[in-house]
Amino acid sequence: MAALCIALRYRLLVGSLRQSPWAVVALVLSVLGALSLLGSSALGAIAIRVLVPELGAHAAVLAGAALTVGLTAIAVLVGTSDPLAPERFSLLPVRVPQLRRGLLAASLLDPWGAVAVLAVAIGLIVWSTSAAALVAGALLLPVAVLTVLLVTRVIADLLARQLASRRARDVMALLLLVAIAAAALGMQSFAAGVGELGDAAPVVADASRVVGWTPLGAVFDVPRAVAAGAWPEAAAKLAIALATVALSWWAWGRMLAERLTNPIVLRGGGRVREGRLLDRLLPATPAGAIAARSIRYRRRDVRHLMNVIAVLIVPAMIAGLQLVADEVPREPIALLPLLMAVVAASMLQIDVAYDSSAFAWHLLAGVRGVDDRAGRLLGTSVVFVPALAITAVLACWAAGRWDVLPASLAVGVGTYGLVGGALLWLGAYLPGEAPPPGSNPLGRGSSGGVQSLAGVALSLPVLGIAGAPFLLPAVAALWIPWLGWVALAAALLIGGLASWLGIRLGGAALDRRGPEVLAQVSKAH
Repeated sequence: MAALCIALRYRLLVGSLRQSPWAVVALVLSVLGALSLLGSSALGAIAIRVLVPELGAHAAVLAGAALTVGLTAIAVLVGTSDPLAPERFSLLPVRVPQLRRGLLAASLLDPWGAVAVLAVAIGLIVWSTSAAALVAGALLLPVAVLTVLLVTRVIADLLARQLASRRARDVMALLLLVAIAAAALGMQSFAAGVGELGDAAPVVADASRVVGWTPLGAVFDVPRAVAAGAWPEAAAKLAIALATVALSWWAWGRMLAERLTNPIVLRGGGRVREGRLLDRLLPATPAGAIAARSIRYRRRDVRHLMNVIAVLIVPAMIAGLQLVADEVPREPIALLPLLMAVVAASMLQIDVAYDSSAFAWHLLAGVRGVDDRAGRLLGTSVVFVPALAITAVLACWAAGRWDVLPASLAVGVGTYGLVGGALLWLGAYLPGEAPPPGSNPLGRGSSGGVQSLAGVALSLPVLGIAGAPFLLPAVAALWIPWLGWVALAAALLIGGLASWLGIRLGGAALDRRGPEVLAQVSKAH
């Protein structure tokens, strides 16, 4: 059974790679990202081992617990969309012990599982300060890996049935997105606070002592206790670690048995009510109808709602990181709408992908490409342009520079119009990826996929060249404030022209490539 599950895992991976060359690019980028993350972790462990060896064992405890929490969050989000979810075996003559061993073996050789194994092995670097700790760490390496994988699977399966409803999945995804942003800001604030104290060792040591007595950190703290000669403490934490593995193994078996005999069935969302106010405010044209639908989706569809939240969170995170760092000047915060505008404009490229197979109605109804492009631009602009203006006001307030408000508005509006126009055209060739409707909003393609990254990368040179007439005066306005008005006038002119060209050229491209775009956005759904 283990060999079968491993073979299924990689056959599914190969099948996804054969669907599109972009899947190969995504895999290569993921591997490079994982190698970069593991490499930086190894370098950090080596630096701790050389510079502050007394801190290594405590850092290993916190890192191991953080690894378990991170993989658990990923497993909870994947949920029943996992290709090897137990429900997919419910009609087969498979016993729970066989399936449990097979899924565990597949998890060990899964990309995230391999990352977990290598990340746990990096702990041997910091434990090498003591021969006893190194031997204990090497002997407990299988227990540590099983702790990470089994705790992850148990918590994910425990929450899977509660997350069967679409509303619960949406709420969980939104909370996780906000939690990620809060964690990033909190880590920066913590680092700044520790930097002010001047010594991180006491803080890290105190935190590891608490975490070391929990099921998440006990196995990672045994080598430190062995090296210190605290044998009763080491024995107690080893007992906690072994009990965690045994209890998780038993609980996972019970949950697998329940999911095999009582499969989890995903449930849809609630009732959708009509709204007529938008229909009165927007023009009674195909473009107006598409814009109204786009605005409604920004509120009703959690996939779009998460994009809106992400657009709002990005400048807040950057501003927060700059505000907590006293040595960083605050004046550049006033230009944060530029970054927000790039993220908001990127949504125009992948907007069709969120329609999935429903985009066929545009083709069957004979909607012109220019109407499609204009409607999507109008719908997103109604949501994001006011947000850009509010962000500009808040950024100038945070920077203490009200005199650069015109420049802040210029970089926001101009960048949104220029990059958005370029991506309206590029979206007809690289429409991006999106999770299927009703599926996990943080699943595959939740950030638009590799095509979205490629689109943003290709639009940045356009921004640097065509946007220079308003970007340069906006930056210079930090020293010569009246240049902000020059930048604003140039931004309105260039942004408007770029948007018009994007609608015309993108619409013509969409008329030619409509069936190809439909095949691409609905291929994986």
